[in-house]
Amino acid sequence: MIEGVPSVLNLTEIAEREKEEFGKRVYEVIKELGAERITFCMQCGACASICPLARVGFEWFNKKLIKALLLGLKEELLDDPTPWACVACNRCTEVCPRDVSPFEVMFAMRRLMVEEFAIPTLAIEALRSLYEHGHAVYMTGREARKKVGLPEKPPSTDSDEKALEDLRKILKETKLASLGLIPME
Repeated sequence: MIEGVPSVLNLTEIAEREKEEFGKRVYEVIKELGAERITFCMQCGACASICPLARVGFEWFNKKLIKALLLGLKEELLDDPTPWACVACNRCTEVCPRDVSPFEVMFAMRRLMVEEFAIPTLAIEALRSLYEHGHAVYMTGREARKKVGLPEKPPSTDSDEKALEDLRKILKETKLASLGLIPME
């Protein structure tokens, strides 16, 4: 036995202590990941009143997400795909009276989920589609566009090779690329 080192390590105790310590600082982590004003939230609900996620019943829409982060509910949050369902409409930020920028909190949560390898399968598929086509949700049934006189591909990264190449360069510079979840040749 080495002096000062216990002969048996209680991994459950260590895990509980780590969870408690993370809970105490989870909002600090989120602040570092882009949600600088999270502690300014007064839980007024303005963001929730306009959030599409809240309207359709997702569990951790912006107001609840902020409260859960401030409470340090890491595990509960990591197990839920809601942050990946955010449509990035940014309406929440427009109505926030305290300039918390709930949209940035949602995206900081995504960054935390990436760091913790807690990315839902559908999000991985959306990221793959984003890399391949420039759209998180790739359109099929392009015949319908032709029928109404529109170009087969919309005027976006899907039809602009240079824009798609630039988007791919950006994605390759993110932490996401280092995880190897999607092939980025």
